[in-house]
Amino acid sequence: MIRICAITLTLALVAPTIAQQAEQQKLLAKRAAEADAYRKIAETIKGLQINSETYVRDFVTESDVIESRLDEFIKGVRLGRPRYFEGGTCEVEAEVTVAKVVEQLKQLHARNYEGNRIVGTDFNSIERQIQKNIIKVVGLGAPRAEIPAGLPEVIEDALGPAPSGAPSRRYPAIWSSVSPQGKLMAAQAARRDAQRKLLERIMGVRITSETLVRDFVTENDSIRTEASGLVVGAYEVDTYYHDDELIVEVTMAVPTDQVIRTIKELHTRHYRGSQLTATDIERVSEKIRRKSFEATGMGVPRAKDRRAVAATAPADTIPSPDWMAQRVTATGHGTDPAMNTPQGKLKAMRAATADARRNLVEQINGLRVSSETFVRDFVTERDEIRTQIQSVIAGSIIESQEVDDEMATVTASIGGPDLWQILNAQLRVESNR
Repeated sequence: MIRICAITLTLALVAPTIAQQAEQQKLLAKRAAEADAYRKIAETIKGLQINSETYVRDFVTESDVIESRLDEFIKGVRLGRPRYFEGGTCEVEAEVTVAKVVEQLKQLHARNYEGNRIVGTDFNSIERQIQKNIIKVVGLGAPRAEIPAGLPEVIEDALGPAPSGAPSRRYPAIWSSVSPQGKLMAAQAARRDAQRKLLERIMGVRITSETLVRDFVTENDSIRTEASGLVVGAYEVDTYYHDDELIVEVTMAVPTDQVIRTIKELHTRHYRGSQLTATDIERVSEKIRRKSFEATGMGVPRAKDRRAVAATAPADTIPSPDWMAQRVTATGHGTDPAMNTPQGKLKAMRAATADARRNLVEQINGLRVSSETFVRDFVTERDEIRTQIQSVIAGSIIESQEVDDEMATVTASIGGPDLWQILNAQLRVESNR
């Protein structure tokens, strides 16, 4: 009788603890799914094309004020009710009308835009791009104490803090079969990807009403060669290992004052034009409110490690394609009647960049997802996938730029993990329904 009473008392004490842990895991998964939904809706909006040369991503990067106002708008996007599935994962939908997005962008343009590349009527083209009246994404999340790095502070506030006592896992179970060297190489690949994205983001900063950092870099071969110095000294902010896929995210940052200092040095040593002055560059620091630039890159382990994990994975696991561990690249060309002038070369470079990104679309559409399915099938059948992939292409990295008296040549690339993350999420959503 004493033994029975002891067992009963133990169960009475343990049961609430187990229930509390289960509820905590649900809250963590819901919070992660909401963060993922906010991230996807932000990337989708930033990937919309405004005119032949400019995406919303470029428009936002040019001004801290525009970026913060758009972040506030994204914070107000309506989230659906969470849906929970076996294994502890959660799914949350987010949606916003295209009309509201266009209206917000027009307001930001009228109140805060200082450039001359975009006019208010350009935003009307966004409604023609999207076949549906609503932008809709699905955020997926598994229990994790920390939210993804790189989210705007206003969104972090909306998500709230993690439940007290939430566990922090550095290496999820799926990574247990990956060798220490494999984990290290995956993280190194993510750091390199983050540095690429960091440099690309800095390139979009506006110096004057007519010139971006990218334009300043393009004008001179020596500046172009030394442009990578803009991210020298970048430091690691956060590292996160996905618990449902062999992808690691690393967020890197570089102080704003260091970026401005490097641009000044490049201007002093190499710039011979008359359009930019040291004062113009000095004013940039007055416009930028952020203390640092941040970007998140992704990496995957070696093929040998991925095969070892795939061999022990459950039968219903969605296998990742080989291209997931590679970069998808494409080259574009452009010219201009005034190729012998700095302005003509700049226009040719912009045309070559647009051509490279168009060619990226063709490369991506031809990638095989399974034995019977290509990326083009997802793009054709699902408008939300098309807009998300467009956002990835809008953020493609400029790997190289060359210009002579006849033609400009640009090579652009995107990381396989960036693309696979979109497709894998869609496949998982469909398998849960």
